[in-house]
Amino acid sequence: MVPPSNDEQLAVDPRSIVKNPNNPRLYFNDERLDQLRTSLQETGVLVPLIVYRDPEQDGRYVLLDGERRWRSALDLGFSEVPVRVTDTPSPVENVLTMFNIHAVREEWSLVAIALSLREVMRLTGEQAEGRLAEMTGLTRSTVRRAKRLLSLPEGELDLIQKEAHLDRNEQVHREDLYLEIERAESVLRKAVPEIANEFSRPEVIRQFARKREEGSLRAVTDFRDVGKFADVAKTSMVDRESIVRAARNLVKDVEANPTEVYEKVAARAYEQKELARRVELITESLDGLNLDGGLSEALKRRLESLRTKIEAILDSAGDNG
Repeated sequence: MVPPSNDEQLAVDPRSIVKNPNNPRLYFNDERLDQLRTSLQETGVLVPLIVYRDPEQDGRYVLLDGERRWRSALDLGFSEVPVRVTDTPSPVENVLTMFNIHAVREEWSLVAIALSLREVMRLTGEQAEGRLAEMTGLTRSTVRRAKRLLSLPEGELDLIQKEAHLDRNEQVHREDLYLEIERAESVLRKAVPEIANEFSRPEVIRQFARKREEGSLRAVTDFRDVGKFADVAKTSMVDRESIVRAARNLVKDVEANPTEVYEKVAARAYEQKELARRVELITESLDGLNLDGGLSEALKRRLESLRTKIEAILDSAGDNG
């Protein structure tokens, strides 16, 4: 909520308003700013900006809400804009006010939320997802995703920020790309500690990001196959040397696509692992089957068909063995 105020309404020169240093860094789409400027040329600024008086300089105001309108008014050379003056907030109130004002607005990219959340955590010392969600009005899922972004090396965060104003289809360093990379790096490091010993976390993340930069990915979701690869790596279904060699190649070779590496080395083992899990579920269901009333004809046919299929697979496996 905006801090309590006397709701003083004024018309002020937009040049007397300054950007709030504690506010999140917002990234505005250039095309949408152009559309807003066109609209304001016709109607002027109808919705007041929310500001507070600058405690360090008389006659100056600090912006709380309305940065797009303020920027557009400056660009258009407006001599005055309507404002609503509120009381000066504390640093924590300042950031939390911005969350409550903007959390559901379109211009809040995940990276802007993440950087603001970092400021909240710095000012309050709070780290718990649930409490941060309550304080900011964000969902726990959004808090979790934002914290995952904050775990990235600063250089990667900078790349995301530099492109945040672009349309999604023009971005190379997208937030969803890095969420996939962060997850892939984490599971690979745990499943193949040999990779963790050979490459640092920032090195793996940078190499994975280069796959996007060099056009080696079909989609950012290709990195989800690293999770399947890691599942197989934790078993003995594929020999360890092949696993480590493939994982090392995945990191070192920018042209190595995660899906192709998975399909070449681990796909068959993963499919069998998943099938074994499903068979176990079926077995548990059969163990609990109540036969007091007999079996339906439909179930009998299915079980007989399944028995025939299982026998054929076991015979084939025996012959190949």
